[in-house]
Amino acid sequence: MSGNWAKAFSRGSGGKGRKAGTVVRNIEVAFQVKLREYTTIWIGGAADRLVFPRSAAQVREVVVTEGRSGRPVQVLGAGSNLLVSDSGVSATVLCTKKHLSKAVFLSDGSVVAEAGVMLPRLAVLCALSGLSGMEPLSGIPGTVGGALSMNAGSYGQTIGELAEWVEVVDAEGEIHRVEARAIRFGYRETKFPVQGIVVRAGFRFEPGTRETVFERMRQINEKRRASQPWGERTFGSAFRNPPGEVGSARELLERAGMKGEREGDACFSPKHANFLVNRGRATAADVRRLLSRGQSAVRVSCGVLLLPEVKMWGNFDV
Repeated sequence: MSGNWAKAFSRGSGGKGRKAGTVVRNIEVAFQVKLREYTTIWIGGAADRLVFPRSAAQVREVVVTEGRSGRPVQVLGAGSNLLVSDSGVSATVLCTKKHLSKAVFLSDGSVVAEAGVMLPRLAVLCALSGLSGMEPLSGIPGTVGGALSMNAGSYGQTIGELAEWVEVVDAEGEIHRVEARAIRFGYRETKFPVQGIVVRAGFRFEPGTRETVFERMRQINEKRRASQPWGERTFGSAFRNPPGEVGSARELLERAGMKGEREGDACFSPKHANFLVNRGRATAADVRRLLSRGQSAVRVSCGVLLLPEVKMWGNFDV
């Protein structure tokens, strides 16, 4: 750890409006960056700092340096499942997607993937290697790290079921390799025995053939295109499915008459009521109002309180 990087980082933070990336000790940093450009719904104000580490060692350096400076660090993958407030975030945002994107396929059929590897890319690489298991996750526009942090899943498959181990950088900058059996993977949540930033993970998949795996992937993604707003600006599911037999969040929202409802340019998709899309210039405030309307409508009509699946950053009270 070098104090020079911390000093340079602090000096750079004062440069208002500075958007171009800079490199400090080979760690790429940008300042006052609009996070809407880094989210799938294309909404959000600026982050104080946006950092693009190239390795787990650089993640450690950022965590330790920012911890000593008293600045919070928030982790950004592909920006799916995320709503950033219009006023932005007063934090250092550590983005994994740009550089932490290597995947290594080992001879025993296991795969080691860095946190920034996109799930669709990993699925294609698995298919090319004749490995099966990633097909249901191939249409999720998220990263390995983000998916592991919330146990992302689709069509009956969750990423936690595929993981063998996960490496996490804790608040002191230590790297811990945690075996999957020590991790509590639940519905859209993951509880690690060590809190921190996911930097790398190991997976094991079933053997298959290229043709079979690609065909299954094609069939699953055709179903997605038919039932979801494919290619639109969305953070994916707005609400978690409630427990029990009351119905899915999509069904409850439709029953409450929220399908196609909008606030400004924020809209519950006419194709899938639990997908909230940005039809143009929607703001985070528009989205919050629409989410509240959806919650209220479902609670009144169905007696169920829907919980947001999307994560929210920043101050929504202004």
